[in-house]
Amino acid sequence: MSIPFQRLLIARLSALGDVICALPSLDALRASFPKARIGFLVEDRAHELIANHPAIDRVHLYPRKRWQKSLLRPGEWPSASREIRAFVSAMREERYDVVLDLQGNLKGAVLSCLSGARLRVGFSGKNSREGSHLFAHRRIPPLPKPTHLVDKFLAAAAYLGADPSKARFRLPDSPASRSRIEDFLRSKGLGSYAVIHPSTSHFGRRKRWPPERFSRVAEKLGSEFNLPAVVIWGPGEEALASRVAADAGATAVISVRTGLLDLAELLRRARIFIGADSGPLHLATAVGTPSAALFGPMDPRVYAPWHHPRSRVLYKPGVGGVGSIDAITVEDVLKACRELLERPVPS
Repeated sequence: MSIPFQRLLIARLSALGDVICALPSLDALRASFPKARIGFLVEDRAHELIANHPAIDRVHLYPRKRWQKSLLRPGEWPSASREIRAFVSAMREERYDVVLDLQGNLKGAVLSCLSGARLRVGFSGKNSREGSHLFAHRRIPPLPKPTHLVDKFLAAAAYLGADPSKARFRLPDSPASRSRIEDFLRSKGLGSYAVIHPSTSHFGRRKRWPPERFSRVAEKLGSEFNLPAVVIWGPGEEALASRVAADAGATAVISVRTGLLDLAELLRRARIFIGADSGPLHLATAVGTPSAALFGPMDPRVYAPWHHPRSRVLYKPGVGGVGSIDAITVEDVLKACRELLERPVPS
Protein backbone atom coordinates (compact mmCIF):
# COMPACT_ATOMS: atom_id res chain seq x y z
CA MET A 1 0.00 0.00 0.00
CA SER A 2 1.19 3.49 -0.79
CA ILE A 3 -0.63 6.82 -0.53
CA PRO A 4 0.90 9.66 -2.54
CA PHE A 5 1.40 12.92 -0.69
CA GLN A 6 3.55 16.01 -0.69
CA ARG A 7 2.42 17.49 2.63
CA LEU A 8 1.89 15.18 5.62
CA LEU A 9 0.70 15.93 9.15
CA ILE A 10 1.45 13.40 11.90
CA ALA A 11 -0.80 13.59 14.96
CA ARG A 12 0.65 12.11 18.15
CA LEU A 13 -0.12 14.47 20.97
CA SER A 14 0.74 12.49 24.10
CA ALA A 15 1.83 10.79 26.31
CA LEU A 16 5.55 11.45 26.53
CA GLY A 17 6.60 7.80 26.15
CA ASP A 18 4.18 7.31 23.26
CA VAL A 19 5.54 10.35 21.41
CA ILE A 20 9.05 8.92 21.84
CA CYS A 21 7.80 5.61 20.44
CA ALA A 22 6.55 7.49 17.37
CA LEU A 23 10.02 8.81 16.51
CA PRO A 24 11.20 5.73 14.54
CA SER A 25 8.13 5.95 12.28
CA LEU A 26 8.80 9.66 11.80
CA ASP A 27 12.35 8.95 10.66
CA ALA A 28 11.17 6.13 8.38
CA LEU A 29 8.76 8.57 6.71
CA ARG A 30 11.41 11.27 6.36
CA ALA A 31 13.97 8.86 4.91
CA SER A 32 11.42 7.41 2.49
CA PHE A 33 9.99 10.79 1.42
CA PRO A 34 12.90 13.26 1.65
CA LYS A 35 11.12 15.98 -0.35
CA ALA A 36 7.80 15.86 1.53
CA ARG A 37 6.79 18.62 3.93
CA ILE A 38 6.09 16.96 7.28
CA GLY A 39 4.23 18.58 10.17
CA PHE A 40 3.76 17.18 13.66
CA LEU A 41 0.88 17.86 16.06
CA VAL A 42 1.90 17.47 19.73
CA GLU A 43 1.01 18.63 23.25
CA ASP A 44 3.20 20.72 25.54
CA ARG A 45 4.76 17.87 27.56
CA ALA A 46 6.60 16.34 24.61
CA HIS A 47 6.99 19.50 22.56
CA GLU A 48 10.72 19.83 23.26
CA LEU A 49 11.41 16.47 21.59
CA ILE A 50 9.59 17.56 18.43
CA ALA A 51 10.59 21.22 18.13
CA ASN A 52 13.73 21.50 15.98
CA HIS A 53 13.63 17.80 15.12
CA PRO A 54 15.58 17.37 11.86
CA ALA A 55 12.80 15.28 10.29
CA ILE A 56 10.04 17.87 10.87
CA ASP A 57 9.27 21.02 8.91
CA ARG A 58 6.43 22.44 11.02
CA VAL A 59 5.33 21.82 14.61
CA HIS A 60 1.77 22.50 15.76
CA LEU A 61 1.68 22.86 19.55
CA TYR A 62 -1.62 21.94 21.20
CA PRO A 63 -1.54 23.51 24.72
CA ARG A 64 -4.15 21.20 26.18
CA LYS A 65 -3.67 21.96 29.87
CA ARG A 66 -3.71 25.71 29.41
CA TRP A 67 -6.85 25.63 27.28
CA GLN A 68 -8.56 23.30 29.73
CA LYS A 69 -7.90 25.80 32.53
CA SER A 70 -9.21 28.62 30.35
CA LEU A 71 -12.53 26.79 29.98
CA LEU A 72 -13.04 27.18 33.74
CA ARG A 73 -12.27 30.92 33.67
CA PRO A 74 -14.90 32.86 31.71
CA GLY A 75 -12.68 35.94 31.65
CA GLU A 76 -10.16 34.02 29.52
CA TRP A 77 -12.69 32.74 26.97
CA PRO A 78 -12.16 35.53 24.39
CA SER A 79 -8.37 35.17 24.32
CA ALA A 80 -8.58 31.36 24.35
CA SER A 81 -11.04 31.48 21.46
CA ARG A 82 -8.65 33.62 19.44
CA GLU A 83 -5.79 31.23 20.20
CA ILE A 84 -7.80 28.20 19.14
CA ARG A 85 -8.85 29.84 15.88
CA ALA A 86 -5.22 30.77 15.17
CA PHE A 87 -4.11 27.20 15.99
CA VAL A 88 -6.61 25.70 13.54
CA SER A 89 -5.76 28.30 10.88
CA ALA A 90 -2.05 27.47 11.19
CA MET A 91 -2.76 23.80 10.43
CA ARG A 92 -5.08 24.62 7.54
CA GLU A 93 -2.69 27.08 5.94
CA GLU A 94 -0.23 24.21 5.42
CA ARG A 95 -2.78 22.51 3.12
CA TYR A 96 -1.81 19.00 4.19
CA ASP A 97 -2.62 16.22 1.73
CA VAL A 98 -2.74 13.57 4.45
CA VAL A 99 -3.04 13.50 8.23
CA LEU A 100 -1.78 10.32 9.90
CA ASP A 101 -3.57 9.92 13.24
CA LEU A 102 -1.19 8.02 15.52
CA GLN A 103 -3.11 9.17 18.61
CA GLY A 104 -5.96 6.74 18.02
CA ASN A 105 -8.56 8.34 20.28
CA LEU A 106 -11.34 10.91 19.99
CA LYS A 107 -9.03 13.86 20.68
CA GLY A 108 -6.69 12.88 17.88
CA ALA A 109 -9.58 12.23 15.51
CA VAL A 110 -11.22 15.62 16.11
CA LEU A 111 -7.95 17.48 15.67
CA SER A 112 -7.24 15.50 12.51
CA CYS A 113 -10.58 16.71 11.16
CA LEU A 114 -9.80 20.30 12.11
CA SER A 115 -6.47 20.10 10.26
CA GLY A 116 -8.33 20.32 6.97
CA ALA A 117 -6.21 17.54 5.44
CA ARG A 118 -7.70 16.07 2.28
CA LEU A 119 -7.23 12.50 3.49
CA ARG A 120 -7.38 11.22 7.07
CA VAL A 121 -5.60 7.93 7.83
CA GLY A 122 -6.12 6.17 11.15
CA PHE A 123 -6.11 2.83 12.90
CA SER A 124 -8.89 0.27 12.71
CA GLY A 125 -11.46 -0.02 15.48
CA LYS A 126 -9.46 -2.92 16.91
CA ASN A 127 -6.38 -0.73 17.37
CA SER A 128 -7.99 2.57 18.42
CA ARG A 129 -10.34 3.95 21.08
CA GLU A 130 -13.41 6.12 21.53
CA GLY A 131 -14.67 5.55 18.00
CA SER A 132 -11.79 7.45 16.43
CA HIS A 133 -11.70 5.01 13.50
CA LEU A 134 -15.05 6.41 12.35
CA PHE A 135 -13.35 9.72 11.49
CA ALA A 136 -10.74 8.14 9.19
CA HIS A 137 -11.14 7.98 5.43
CA ARG A 138 -8.73 5.06 5.30
CA ARG A 139 -7.91 2.61 8.06
CA ILE A 140 -4.70 0.72 8.62
CA PRO A 141 -5.42 -3.05 8.52
CA PRO A 142 -5.97 -4.52 12.00
CA LEU A 143 -2.79 -5.44 13.82
CA PRO A 144 -2.49 -8.47 16.10
CA LYS A 145 -2.59 -7.93 19.83
CA PRO A 146 -0.20 -7.48 21.45
CA THR A 147 1.86 -5.38 19.01
CA HIS A 148 4.68 -3.22 20.32
CA LEU A 149 3.78 0.46 20.16
CA VAL A 150 6.78 1.29 17.96
CA ASP A 151 5.81 -1.48 15.54
CA LYS A 152 2.21 -0.23 15.54
CA PHE A 153 3.37 3.23 14.49
CA LEU A 154 5.74 1.73 11.91
CA ALA A 155 2.83 -0.21 10.42
CA ALA A 156 1.03 3.13 10.01
CA ALA A 157 4.07 4.65 8.29
CA ALA A 158 4.37 1.60 6.03
CA TYR A 159 0.71 2.00 5.07
CA LEU A 160 1.67 5.36 3.57
CA GLY A 161 4.57 3.73 1.72
CA ALA A 162 7.48 4.26 4.11
CA ASP A 163 10.24 1.69 4.45
CA PRO A 164 10.25 0.39 8.07
CA SER A 165 13.88 -0.69 7.74
CA LYS A 166 14.82 3.00 7.78
CA ALA A 167 13.38 3.44 11.28
CA ARG A 168 15.61 4.78 14.03
CA PHE A 169 15.42 6.88 17.15
CA ARG A 170 16.62 10.42 16.61
CA LEU A 171 16.34 13.48 18.84
CA PRO A 172 16.97 17.17 18.19
CA ASP A 173 20.58 18.19 18.73
CA SER A 174 21.04 20.50 21.72
CA PRO A 175 24.53 21.86 22.49
CA ALA A 176 22.97 23.88 25.34
CA SER A 177 21.70 20.67 26.96
CA ARG A 178 25.10 19.03 26.66
CA SER A 179 26.70 22.03 28.32
CA ARG A 180 24.18 22.12 31.19
CA ILE A 181 24.57 18.40 31.91
CA GLU A 182 28.37 18.63 31.76
CA ASP A 183 28.22 21.46 34.28
CA PHE A 184 25.93 19.45 36.57
CA LEU A 185 28.08 16.32 36.45
CA ARG A 186 31.20 18.37 37.05
CA SER A 187 29.63 20.10 40.05
CA LYS A 188 28.79 16.73 41.60
CA GLY A 189 32.09 15.09 40.69
CA LEU A 190 30.30 12.44 38.65
CA GLY A 191 31.94 10.43 35.90
CA SER A 192 30.38 6.99 35.79
CA TYR A 193 26.87 6.87 37.26
CA ALA A 194 23.42 5.25 37.18
CA VAL A 195 20.11 7.05 36.69
CA ILE A 196 17.07 6.13 38.77
CA HIS A 197 13.55 7.35 38.13
CA PRO A 198 11.31 6.36 41.08
CA SER A 199 8.08 7.97 39.89
CA THR A 200 5.48 7.81 37.13
CA SER A 201 2.76 10.18 36.04
CA HIS A 202 -0.26 10.49 38.33
CA PHE A 203 -2.26 8.63 35.68
CA GLY A 204 0.24 5.76 35.82
CA ARG A 205 0.65 5.60 39.61
CA ARG A 206 -0.25 1.87 39.62
CA LYS A 207 3.07 1.34 37.85
CA ARG A 208 5.15 2.77 40.73
CA TRP A 209 7.61 0.59 42.61
CA PRO A 210 7.95 1.32 46.36
CA PRO A 211 10.43 4.21 46.84
CA GLU A 212 12.31 2.51 49.66
CA ARG A 213 13.27 -0.26 47.23
CA PHE A 214 14.76 2.26 44.81
CA SER A 215 16.80 3.62 47.71
CA ARG A 216 18.07 0.15 48.50
CA VAL A 217 19.06 -0.42 44.86
CA ALA A 218 20.94 2.89 44.80
CA GLU A 219 22.75 1.97 48.02
CA LYS A 220 23.80 -1.43 46.64
CA LEU A 221 24.98 0.03 43.33
CA GLY A 222 27.27 2.27 45.33
CA SER A 223 28.65 -0.48 47.54
CA GLU A 224 29.02 -3.17 44.85
CA PHE A 225 30.04 -1.16 41.79
CA ASN A 226 31.17 2.14 43.29
CA LEU A 227 28.46 3.57 41.02
CA PRO A 228 26.64 6.63 42.35
CA ALA A 229 23.01 7.15 41.36
CA VAL A 230 21.40 10.30 40.01
CA VAL A 231 17.72 10.33 40.98
CA ILE A 232 15.68 12.18 38.37
CA TRP A 233 12.30 13.82 38.70
CA GLY A 234 9.65 15.59 36.66
CA PRO A 235 6.85 18.01 37.52
CA GLY A 236 5.42 17.19 40.95
CA GLU A 237 8.01 14.46 41.61
CA GLU A 238 10.81 16.35 43.36
CA ALA A 239 9.76 15.41 46.92
CA LEU A 240 9.73 11.71 46.07
CA ALA A 241 13.11 11.92 44.34
CA SER A 242 14.58 13.76 47.32
CA ARG A 243 13.28 11.09 49.66
CA VAL A 244 14.78 8.26 47.58
CA ALA A 245 18.15 10.02 47.32
CA ALA A 246 18.24 10.87 51.03
CA ASP A 247 17.37 7.32 52.11
CA ALA A 248 20.10 5.92 49.86
CA GLY A 249 22.72 7.96 51.70
CA ALA A 250 25.89 9.37 50.20
CA THR A 251 25.68 7.09 47.18
CA ALA A 252 22.87 9.08 45.53
CA VAL A 253 22.21 12.65 44.46
CA ILE A 254 19.07 14.30 43.17
CA SER A 255 19.22 15.76 39.69
CA VAL A 256 18.75 19.40 38.86
CA ARG A 257 15.52 20.38 37.14
CA THR A 258 15.91 19.20 33.56
CA GLY A 259 14.19 19.76 30.26
CA LEU A 260 13.63 16.72 28.07
CA LEU A 261 16.75 17.25 25.98
CA ASP A 262 18.78 17.83 29.17
CA LEU A 263 17.41 14.55 30.48
CA ALA A 264 18.30 12.81 27.23
CA GLU A 265 21.91 13.98 27.65
CA LEU A 266 21.99 12.83 31.27
CA LEU A 267 20.66 9.41 30.23
CA ARG A 268 22.99 9.13 27.23
CA ARG A 269 26.04 9.36 29.51
CA ALA A 270 24.72 6.97 32.19
CA ARG A 271 25.88 3.39 32.52
CA ILE A 272 22.39 2.17 33.37
CA PHE A 273 18.82 3.39 33.86
CA ILE A 274 16.48 1.89 36.46
CA GLY A 275 12.82 2.79 36.44
CA ALA A 276 9.23 1.82 35.76
CA ASP A 277 7.34 2.00 32.48
CA SER A 278 7.31 5.77 31.89
CA GLY A 279 8.60 8.47 29.58
CA PRO A 280 12.20 8.42 30.92
CA LEU A 281 12.43 4.67 30.24
CA HIS A 282 11.55 5.23 26.59
CA LEU A 283 13.94 8.18 26.44
CA ALA A 284 16.72 5.96 27.80
CA THR A 285 15.90 3.47 25.03
CA ALA A 286 16.01 6.23 22.42
CA VAL A 287 19.56 7.23 23.42
CA GLY A 288 20.75 3.61 23.77
CA THR A 289 21.27 3.43 27.54
CA PRO A 290 21.03 -0.04 29.16
CA SER A 291 17.85 -0.27 31.22
CA ALA A 292 16.37 -2.32 34.03
CA ALA A 293 12.69 -1.80 33.17
CA LEU A 294 10.14 -2.50 35.92
CA PHE A 295 6.67 -3.42 34.69
CA GLY A 296 3.47 -3.66 36.67
CA PRO A 297 0.03 -3.79 35.02
CA MET A 298 1.13 -2.72 31.52
CA ASP A 299 2.09 -5.39 28.98
CA PRO A 300 5.86 -5.29 28.29
CA ARG A 301 5.21 -6.85 24.89
CA VAL A 302 3.68 -3.48 23.97
CA TYR A 303 5.77 -1.04 26.03
CA ALA A 304 9.17 -2.63 26.76
CA PRO A 305 12.40 -1.10 25.38
CA TRP A 306 12.18 -1.63 21.62
CA HIS A 307 14.90 -3.76 19.98
CA HIS A 308 17.31 -2.91 22.77
CA PRO A 309 19.58 -5.90 23.50
CA ARG A 310 21.09 -4.20 26.55
CA SER A 311 17.88 -4.03 28.56
CA ARG A 312 16.25 -6.28 31.12
CA VAL A 313 12.50 -6.37 31.62
CA LEU A 314 11.23 -7.28 35.08
CA TYR A 315 7.63 -8.48 34.96
CA LYS A 316 5.78 -10.79 37.33
CA PRO A 317 2.18 -11.62 36.45
CA GLY A 318 -0.10 -11.83 39.46
CA VAL A 319 -3.79 -12.58 39.85
CA GLY A 320 -5.51 -12.92 36.47
CA GLY A 321 -2.19 -12.74 34.66
CA VAL A 322 -1.80 -9.00 35.26
CA GLY A 323 1.65 -7.84 36.25
CA SER A 324 2.27 -6.92 39.89
CA ILE A 325 4.87 -4.19 40.43
CA ASP A 326 5.06 -5.02 44.14
CA ALA A 327 6.08 -8.61 43.32
CA ILE A 328 9.40 -7.36 41.92
CA THR A 329 12.04 -7.55 44.64
CA VAL A 330 15.17 -5.52 45.24
CA GLU A 331 17.23 -8.61 44.47
CA ASP A 332 15.39 -9.05 41.12
CA VAL A 333 16.43 -5.55 40.12
CA LEU A 334 19.99 -5.94 41.38
CA LYS A 335 20.38 -9.17 39.43
CA ALA A 336 19.32 -7.35 36.24
CA CYS A 337 21.73 -4.51 37.03
CA ARG A 338 24.60 -6.91 37.61
CA GLU A 339 23.97 -8.60 34.25
CA LEU A 340 24.00 -5.26 32.45
CA LEU A 341 26.91 -3.68 34.30
CA GLU A 342 29.14 -6.74 34.09
CA ARG A 343 28.46 -7.27 30.39
CA PRO A 344 31.07 -5.71 28.08
CA VAL A 345 29.87 -2.67 26.17
CA PRO A 346 29.68 -3.46 22.41
CA SER A 347 32.44 -1.73 20.42
